[in-house]
Amino acid sequence: MTLFDPDALGGPEPERAPAPDPETPTARRLTPAQQAAVDQRAHSLLLSASAGSGKTSVLVERFVRAVLDDGTEPTRILAITFTDKAAGELRERIRRRFAQLGEREAARATEGAFVSTIHGFCSRLLRAHPLAAGLDPGFAVLDEPRAARLRDDAFATALRGFLAEGGREALDLAAAYRPDGLAAMIHSAHDELRSRGQARPRLPRIARRPPPEAERTALAAAHAAFAAELGEAKAAGRLVDGARDALERCARFLEDVEAGIVPWPGRLRALEVACGRAAALDTPACHAYVEARDAFERACADHHAALHVELLDTLLDGYGEAYSAAKAARGALDFDDLELRARDLVRDHPPVRAAWSERFDLLMVDEFQDTNPRQLELLEALERDDLFCVGDEWQSIYGFRHADVAIFRARRDALAPRGLALRLDESFRSRPAIVGAVNAAFGARFGDRFAPLVSPHPPQDERDPAVELLVTDARGWDGGDDAEPVDLGDSLPPSPAWRRAEARLLAQRLRELVDAGEASPGDVAVLVRASGSMPIVERALADVGLPSLASAGRGFWTRQEIVDLMAYLAVLANPLDERALLTVLGSPLCGLSSDGMALAVQGARAQDATLWRALREPGEWLTTLPAGEAERLSAFARRLAAERAAAPRHALDELLDRAIAASGYDAWILGLLGGTRRMANVDKLLRLARAFEQAEGRDLRGFVDHAAMLEQVQKREPEAAVDDPDVDAVRLMTVHAAKGLEFDVVAVADLGRRPNLANP
Repeated sequence: MTLFDPDALGGPEPERAPAPDPETPTARRLTPAQQAAVDQRAHSLLLSASAGSGKTSVLVERFVRAVLDDGTEPTRILAITFTDKAAGELRERIRRRFAQLGEREAARATEGAFVSTIHGFCSRLLRAHPLAAGLDPGFAVLDEPRAARLRDDAFATALRGFLAEGGREALDLAAAYRPDGLAAMIHSAHDELRSRGQARPRLPRIARRPPPEAERTALAAAHAAFAAELGEAKAAGRLVDGARDALERCARFLEDVEAGIVPWPGRLRALEVACGRAAALDTPACHAYVEARDAFERACADHHAALHVELLDTLLDGYGEAYSAAKAARGALDFDDLELRARDLVRDHPPVRAAWSERFDLLMVDEFQDTNPRQLELLEALERDDLFCVGDEWQSIYGFRHADVAIFRARRDALAPRGLALRLDESFRSRPAIVGAVNAAFGARFGDRFAPLVSPHPPQDERDPAVELLVTDARGWDGGDDAEPVDLGDSLPPSPAWRRAEARLLAQRLRELVDAGEASPGDVAVLVRASGSMPIVERALADVGLPSLASAGRGFWTRQEIVDLMAYLAVLANPLDERALLTVLGSPLCGLSSDGMALAVQGARAQDATLWRALREPGEWLTTLPAGEAERLSAFARRLAAERAAAPRHALDELLDRAIAASGYDAWILGLLGGTRRMANVDKLLRLARAFEQAEGRDLRGFVDHAAMLEQVQKREPEAAVDDPDVDAVRLMTVHAAKGLEFDVVAVADLGRRPNLANP
């Protein structure tokens, strides 16, 4: 299902609000609700700002009016934003506003104001008091890839110690959950507990529970009653026969399990019976059996979990110790450390807290709905009834990063009785028809909790609808349900037929709009719910002749251009890695055909040699290669040998640059579909290589292993961002990435994708 929005303008501020009075060019026309939020600076305030309601304009104007009307120095205002980009934009808008008002001194002073992310502020605070915080004054801040590598190394260290010292119980736990499962649990628990403010996370102690004998007795009684009832019944059928089999397994189970022995919960799944699906299974005895089985399973799980919590806590503590030691050895902090250390500094050192609290006359926090508990502690330590928080609970999308929207709601509820919780409901982004469609969709979904948007624009008498709904049925595309198979072509990436049909339908509709002159490709944005859907839409758009620019997805390490270049580095580090060598041979870095690779491997085996040795000392098999490939392969082998010899003298990014230049790899990928995106990924790989070398030294093998680890554990490294305003192409991006952007035509695709319910 695709929602098509022909005029959904998205932007962070009310650019389409009424224009300023031409006779007073320095005035800024705000709505009454916006003006109220600007004027209330005497106390803390929470502003619930709906999408497109002009919250950034309010932030800018509060800053400006505090300086001009209240006499506050710009350096005495702390403004916290969510990203570095948002911080830069806010600072620039404040500077421009002062310049517009002719306040040049204030505009210059803005450069020294505290406008940054929470991590930027924490870093500045810690660098001002390194000794009090117990830090090296020159501490470094780990980026996410480096921190991920240290975390994985720390878990490996902790697991070895855990298995060596934990005995049979530790070994059983590792066998039950497997190392990857344990790593996921430990990483998740560590991050969650740190987000709640624990500097050294530990799991809560749970009292060990006795064997669930009462639940076992109840199951035996319920089994006997249901088995007797079903034995007398004459009903038959697959469901009833399956229930009888389950009861027989339950009888054997109860006989085999000795008193005092608590079985693993998984053993009880074979005893399940589905009540209510047949008349003989819709009886009180059946329901009593199901309840007793479920209760026994839960009791067994609770019994084992108490022991497992103790073991997991031991592993968690060892992991935390190893991770802290690894960071200390490098004199580095991760992003969580910045917040925790800053929180501890102001909490444990009253003079520091007092100095920094008195340093600011106004605190402002954007995107407050994505705050976590430790950030709240830090803000409350600095607050003197001067904290302005702005956000929207319906735009809380970072629960997977441990943001807690309950913090926003609790502060709103606490300030509301004092009249210090205000709302901005007017959305300047869209016409009334689109606002109405949004209200209809989400009002039905969220009920009374949803605050409907209000459009300040007058209704328009439009011939064409402002919102179109394009629907594709998930059934019937593959010839099922007596339907004829539908030929969708084979150019789209593999995916369910209905998803490919949706992409075709969407591309066709956008093509019609462009051909009719209603929009140019650059006016259009296609939003998808997950980056994995981008290749399908991108290909469908290309097939109808519409160029597209895809924003960053999450599959950086698996993109073919990155696979090719990392394989090249792997071969430089170890030419006996034949998988990597074959990848390079078949890539444009060498250009060997599939037949050529097969003949090369066959020739190496005939020489009883490794593939690398066969390339350097080829036999007669070289003459069997297709025309021109023998010379190409020989030249590549000579070049690779020379590069291996010279590798220690070149930086990691230089090694890649030399390979790209020698093979013309950049020209080749720019000629492919999405060439701009592919080249941006190559440039990002060069930056990552430089960053790794700066942090870890010139370690070719280390960088290859680091990249392999990130790909193996599926770290969400995004692809490089591509945004060229001069390119007239459809923008393709995720819904999250589109926040705050503006387009004349917006298509929300992929609505048939099942939602991820892992994060509530």
